[in-house]
Amino acid sequence: LKLSTSHTLKNLTLSHNDWECNSLRALFRNVARPVVDDADQYCKIDYHLEHGLCCKESEKPYLDRLLQYIAMTSVVEKQRKNEPCSATDAINSAQSLYHYITQQAVVSLQGNEQLEAEVNELRAEVQQLTNEQIQQEQLLQGLHAEIDTNLRRFRLSNDELARPSENLNKVFTHLKERHAFKLRETQARRTEADAKQKETEDLEQENNALERQLDNKNTM
Repeated sequence: LKLSTSHTLKNLTLSHNDWECNSLRALFRNVARPVVDDADQYCKIDYHLEHGLCCKESEKPYLDRLLQYIAMTSVVEKQRKNEPCSATDAINSAQSLYHYITQQAVVSLQGNEQLEAEVNELRAEVQQLTNEQIQQEQLLQGLHAEIDTNLRRFRLSNDELARPSENLNKVFTHLKERHAFKLRETQARRTEADAKQKETEDLEQENNALERQLDNKNTM
C-alpha cells in the first residue's frame, strides 16, 4: 500500500492485516494518525504493535510469507495424508509455485528492487528444489526397477497393486528363508561328514587291532 503525501483519504482500515513493520512505518510517514480509526489489540507470535497495529520485522517479507505459507500447507498435507507425500507430488507443487511466480512477474516490479530480488531468489530456490526432486524421482524409479528385477530373479510373484516396500519385504523374506535353508543344509552335511569321519576312525582302529592280533599269531 503506497499513498502520496497529497492523498484525500478520510478513513483507512489497517487492522487485521499481515503488516511488515518497515512498510508500516513508511506508510505512516504519509498518513496522519487521526485518519486511522481502528487498531489491533492482540498480536500473533513473532508480531508486535507498531503505531497500534500488529506487524512483523522481516528482511525479506515476501519470501518469508511465502515460505511460511508453504510450511503451513505442508503441515496440513501431512496431517491429511496417512502416507508420506510422493516425489511426484513435491515436483508438481514446486512447478506450480514456479508457474505462479512466473505469472506474477508479468506485473511490473520497477521501483521495488527488494521484491524483484526476492522473487529472483525464490525462482532459483524453486528451480533447485525441482531439480533435486527430479533426481530423487529417478533414483526411486531405479529402486523400483531393481525390486522388480529381484522378484523375477527369485521367481516371486509381483503384486502390482502392492506398494514397492511390500514387494521389497517379500524379497528380503525369501532371502532370509533361503539363507536359513542353506544353513540347515550345510549343518546337515557337516553332521554327515563328521559321522563318516568317526566311522572311518573306528574302522581304522578296528583294522589296527586286527593287524596286531595277526602279528601276534604269526610270532607264535
